Amino acid sequence: MVAILAADAIHVSFVPHRQVQALVIDGEKVVFAGTSEEAHRRYPQADQSLELNGTIIPGLVDSHVHTVFTGMTGQWANLRPEAVGSMDALIAALVRCGASQGWYRGWGYDDTLLLEGRHPSRHDLDRVSVGDPVLVTHLSGHFAVANTRALELAGVWDGTPDPVGGSFVRDEAGRASGLLWGIGAVRAVREQCPQPERGDGLRAAREAMDQAVSQGITQIHDMAIGSQFAARELDMLREIADAGAMPVRLFGYLIGDLVPEIVARDPELFRHSTASRLQIRGAKLWADGSIQGLSAAVVDGYECCPESHGNLLLSSAQIVAKAQSLLAAGAQLAVHANGDGAIGEVIEAFRELRGLAAGEGWAKHRIEHFQMAHPEHIKAAAEVGLGASLFTNHVHYWGDRHRDRFVGPARAERMNPLRECLDHGLTVGMHSDSPVTPMNILATIETAVTRSTLGGSILGAAQGVSAAEAFHVATALSADLVGMGGAVGTLEPGMLADLVLLDRDPLLAGDAPGHISASVVKATMVGGEWVYGA
Repeated sequence: MVAILAADAIHVSFVPHRQVQALVIDGEKVVFAGTSEEAHRRYPQADQSLELNGTIIPGLVDSHVHTVFTGMTGQWANLRPEAVGSMDALIAALVRCGASQGWYRGWGYDDTLLLEGRHPSRHDLDRVSVGDPVLVTHLSGHFAVANTRALELAGVWDGTPDPVGGSFVRDEAGRASGLLWGIGAVRAVREQCPQPERGDGLRAAREAMDQAVSQGITQIHDMAIGSQFAARELDMLREIADAGAMPVRLFGYLIGDLVPEIVARDPELFRHSTASRLQIRGAKLWADGSIQGLSAAVVDGYECCPESHGNLLLSSAQIVAKAQSLLAAGAQLAVHANGDGAIGEVIEAFRELRGLAAGEGWAKHRIEHFQMAHPEHIKAAAEVGLGASLFTNHVHYWGDRHRDRFVGPARAERMNPLRECLDHGLTVGMHSDSPVTPMNILATIETAVTRSTLGGSILGAAQGVSAAEAFHVATALSADLVGMGGAVGTLEPGMLADLVLLDRDPLLAGDAPGHISASVVKATMVGGEWVYGA
């Protein structure tokens, strides 16, 4: 089918900027971008000619989300700061939501925004239930709290040794407080939860993908497939893709520890190239935790806790050791690193790995979040041939607290240094880390431009970029992180027809907070197919 699309404005690309009057789409690809008159002259027998009200732009990319996890959080008690502001409200929300399969689950609390200014304890959660287990997860995903019954089921007592990659926090009396610090500790209790039904996982994945296309997102990078259903999570995504029911292009990264099991039954896992919208690109490792949890590995101590430097989960040597088998399997590596201490270790690891891979080619491996990167880190990452996916939303949602509480004004100003990354030629993407922050890519783009915090301050204006540059990052550059820069990211002839129809021209919206994010997604197309609106 050949379709001619005309609109009030059509941005074929953002950097360099190119604008046309009309597009011609043949099947799944753009075959013409130019004047309306020329489009009709060249394609007089087009099956369809649409005059659309609004602005067409290339499809948007969220370069770091957790698809099934995002959908699953909708099945638990909503403990986000906008819904819950105190310990009493948190308890009430859990009771109101009720238990599922005998467990009370909650998601999204933020200790720094609770009235009490602290994490819940097991005693707080015992108010929900003494006989049934209760588990609530911090908004960062790196911490959780269990009640007494949940700790008992996990075999966590006052003297239980800390697990690898975490700790069971004790109170002043040396008793288990219920706070599970780090992914290793969270996993120890979460593994006791009954496995959710397969149907729950399928529904969660579909809901998250539907949410993505409703926001104009045509491509998502799923970072940590397996976090909710282990290896079964990949099977669920494949089932949806094989049924032709995947509305968005999904590039997946498996939890590193799951790779050996899956590669054993599918040795070509990372080398498959199919027409499916699901592509498995690589594996995810974690080098540290989160800034707001004081577990990101920082060189200088935290402002509120100078003696603490966070938790380095993987040194450069450990990353190299873990990475070699993953690289041999064909995986692209994505390593989580928030703090400057962790970022330095990751870059050194990739420098060594590149030396080991001499003559064998070098994929654009990635650093995820890259929040506290120094100028020398950015230069080194570019030299080593890495990419970085920046947690742009962090400036908006946590910037005030990072400035005032966690890292102080000077370090907070440099968080997510997008301007410097672009200036040094680093391939970068931007992301929501959904469900940590909402999968609203237009708001993410706006934050990259304005550097506006939740409290209304401007944090690190020098790291801001123009609207055109921000859209370029959220289209062509983010696509290039998964090697798709030659197929999507612009609407030039020969590219896949992934596009979004907005109600206004975002480049004319202005750079004040609220202007770009006020744009409304009217329709989304993936590969020539309308998957939302229209």
